Amino acid sequence: MKFDYIIVGGGSAGAALAGRLSENGHHQVALFEAGPDTPPDDVPDVIADSYPGLSYFDPRFHWTELRVNTRSPRQNSAPVKPSKLEQAKVMGGGSSINGQFAVRGLPHDYDEWRDLGLPGWGWDDMLPYFKKLERDLDFDGDLHGKAGPIPIRRVFPEDWAGFTRSVLKVVEPELPYREDYNASFEDGSFPLPLSNENDRRVSTALGYLNAEARRRANLHIFAESEVKGLLSEGRRFTGVTVKRKGETRDYHAAEIIICAGALHSPAILMRAGVGPAAALKRLGIDVVADRPGVGENLTDHPHLAVGAHFKRSARLKPGQRRHIFLGVRYSSGEAECHQGDMLLMPVNRAGWHPLGKAMGALNVCVNKSYSRGTVTLRTASSSDEPQVDLNLASDGRDLRRLVDGFKRIYAIMTSPEVRQHVNTWFLAGYSDEARALSVRKASNWFKTGSAAFMFDYAPFFRDTLLKHKFGTTDRMDQMMQNEDMLVDWVRDSVWSGWHVSGTCKMGPDSDPYAVLDEKCRVRGVEGLRVVDASIMPTIISANTNITTIAMAEKAADLILND
Repeated sequence: MKFDYIIVGGGSAGAALAGRLSENGHHQVALFEAGPDTPPDDVPDVIADSYPGLSYFDPRFHWTELRVNTRSPRQNSAPVKPSKLEQAKVMGGGSSINGQFAVRGLPHDYDEWRDLGLPGWGWDDMLPYFKKLERDLDFDGDLHGKAGPIPIRRVFPEDWAGFTRSVLKVVEPELPYREDYNASFEDGSFPLPLSNENDRRVSTALGYLNAEARRRANLHIFAESEVKGLLSEGRRFTGVTVKRKGETRDYHAAEIIICAGALHSPAILMRAGVGPAAALKRLGIDVVADRPGVGENLTDHPHLAVGAHFKRSARLKPGQRRHIFLGVRYSSGEAECHQGDMLLMPVNRAGWHPLGKAMGALNVCVNKSYSRGTVTLRTASSSDEPQVDLNLASDGRDLRRLVDGFKRIYAIMTSPEVRQHVNTWFLAGYSDEARALSVRKASNWFKTGSAAFMFDYAPFFRDTLLKHKFGTTDRMDQMMQNEDMLVDWVRDSVWSGWHVSGTCKMGPDSDPYAVLDEKCRVRGVEGLRVVDASIMPTIISANTNITTIAMAEKAADLILND
């Protein structure tokens, strides 16, 4: 059977696109997802849970062999150890494992795209698609949708844990409380909007591939089906090679749409001969189109955190699943940086286990970053993960804003309002050890249970261990007195926000690094598009998931009207 459209990747964009392209019944649509399916009547509890820490680190739903360099080895004298970066391998993609934050970004993010030479991608163009995707459960008005497949809700201050309420008390005089993050574009303190209903996650696998959609005769969903390569005749792409149930088979379509995410989409293109010609030739790959921008422009939101062991007054209520309620958007004032370029978030839980329930953090992130990394191929084999250099905080603007962000965290954590809820502060980060403990299994529960008891009832043990392993308030005091020490710690401790984007960017004909045109078509070839976070020319001032879904909504219209 020949399809009209083959979609590679059933993530935030791919599932949404499959749902929309198959709606009218006139097109045969095939969706290939490498990971397991999550149909509405069989969603694993760890995915459906309102607490995302279960799915974040569950290896059943990730590309487990993927490793990234947070800092590029080429730019550092000391060796840089690659680390895990959880990328979804499951229907719904990132929307099935992420934090469920449904944040749109700011109007200037999209007007920037328009001004870079992308007509139809400004804020006024994107707003109808944000409204189309959402069913806002809290707010009405011209900026909100009420009938879309993704529910949007918030948790308001009366239900916040003591730690978060105390942070709001400290920051509110400078950054006033505002209720609607997606309709207020000034700086302030906001309840974070969530893609969540009745305290359960709603992914694109549920919202767009619901029971009704799955009954369509023209929608063909293939889970646990890994696309190993693209088929082409000259410069026209005609199909995909898929490994499924131990067998390899070719499938053909009039158009192929890659929705594999910002790390895997460029890898698929490069293995198919679309990318920087010299690099492809070195790997023995026949060049179909020389596109030097494939794999370039990798962008993320760099994060820092200071951890905390909470007093009981700070902790979540019994049975409460959500753990992050408040987003504090502020402007750094750094030259050349947009308003609203920074974000603070108090975190009320560090894990599903007993110790995690007693710990949290205060996070800061560069909400509009300028550092750029790369995705390149190690080999021509589809079995090998690509080389990923995130290169976080390599741009001085990002580094300086993170340093200032740490100083803001320090001021908050040393305030009387917050100090009364915290036993011990410590320097935090995502280590492989922390990741391993975050997998839900009995052995981890027993390990953390005994530690949780000791942390609560043996303060000397708790403080000594945290001081030895991470560094506590005394080290932070030293860093505040020594700028060089602080800068070194920021460089060493910065971590990814899981918002990788930009590696197959859209752009005008005049930009030699633009991989796609404004209709998401790959330049220099026929029958091939990309639709996912990789197509963003610049990163938005927000979590990328809702924008990725909105781009898929817009792309569906572009494809159907092309």
